[in-house]
Amino acid sequence: MTDGMDERGEREALEGADDARETRLPTGTVDVASTQTQELPDLSAEDAELTALDEQEILDLNRRFSSVRRSVGALEKVLLQGPRKYSRRDLAEQHGIAERLTSVYWRSLGFTPVDEDTVVFTDEDAQAIGDLAAIVEDGVLSERAFASISRGMGFHMGRLAMWITEALVDEAKHADGLDDARARQQMLDEIPELLETFESQVMFTFRRQLAAYAARAGSEVLHRDTDELFPLHRAVGFADLVQFTRLAQDMPGTQLAAMVGRFESLSRDIISVGGGRVVKTVGDEIMFLADTPEDGAQIAVSLSEIIGADPDLPPVRVGLSWGSMFSRYGDVFGPTVNLAARMESVARPGAVLVDADTASAITQALPGGFALGEGEEVDLHGIGTVRVQEMSRDGSAPLDLGL
Repeated sequence: MTDGMDERGEREALEGADDARETRLPTGTVDVASTQTQELPDLSAEDAELTALDEQEILDLNRRFSSVRRSVGALEKVLLQGPRKYSRRDLAEQHGIAERLTSVYWRSLGFTPVDEDTVVFTDEDAQAIGDLAAIVEDGVLSERAFASISRGMGFHMGRLAMWITEALVDEAKHADGLDDARARQQMLDEIPELLETFESQVMFTFRRQLAAYAARAGSEVLHRDTDELFPLHRAVGFADLVQFTRLAQDMPGTQLAAMVGRFESLSRDIISVGGGRVVKTVGDEIMFLADTPEDGAQIAVSLSEIIGADPDLPPVRVGLSWGSMFSRYGDVFGPTVNLAARMESVARPGAVLVDADTASAITQALPGGFALGEGEEVDLHGIGTVRVQEMSRDGSAPLDLGL
């Protein structure tokens, strides 16, 4: 349609310009008759073909739109458990929920703010917001904690929702050979059937994770020499794929996504089996924690070994440090974390770097388990000169992923 309209517009513009020129110029100055009567290409046949093609494309688009609208509508009906019927003002007047807390809650979950009269909330929204707001009103939680918890739920549930939907799309592409649009349509149709299972799995996983973190918190209570500024003693490590940026320039998107997915899934398996926890991933880099120096060493060396042996992945470089840090909002901070990150950035491809204090802690925890190089002084950005050593496996058993 666009090409046909452009050519007709150009023809009309030329004719209009000629008419204007004839009106503007004195008689006899220019022979305008030949300009007005010169033949232009006959585009009628091509226009008809383009119009027919465009009409078919529009029909297909309308059908897809209708299908998507039905799927999204059906899914939303299941997920929202009822119509949108309340504004922030309505929640305040009918349910006694302070408008301020509703605004904080909605924004913290990651949704676009709404004014006080926009009808967006359902009965289930009112109950969820009201339950948490009541804890604030009763003084059990501060408003600061209320916002923090809401933000955490919004962030992690948003990532989980994205993860699940993309996993279903990816499965439809690989298992059923669908293109992206049809794979996403299939995902929309499948979710209602899987929703109950997903919801039960979310609650199960949350309870198990909360139990694990409660156990760790309990162990911290027993530490008498806790540093108030950096109370947690952990091994923290960073691993990233070597030359990822260069590879990304020359690799098709689907192949790049497959490589990143392979790296992340394999790294998560190594870290979990090794007794650690993933803190976060950013594309070609993963950050992990372990509760003991030896667990940190096992994970770091295993990442280097297992990923290095994978023909579909480039090698990794790893930085590992043991020491004190503090935790906020699912992340960890402090000089120990900065040190591990900086060592990763200067490690050789396939190598694991540790600082001298970490090397000593690992040797004491598991004598003979890991071999350490002679060490060298390196200047780390923002930290200064640090003595680092390369670490490899010695007498410790390789990590068994059970694959």
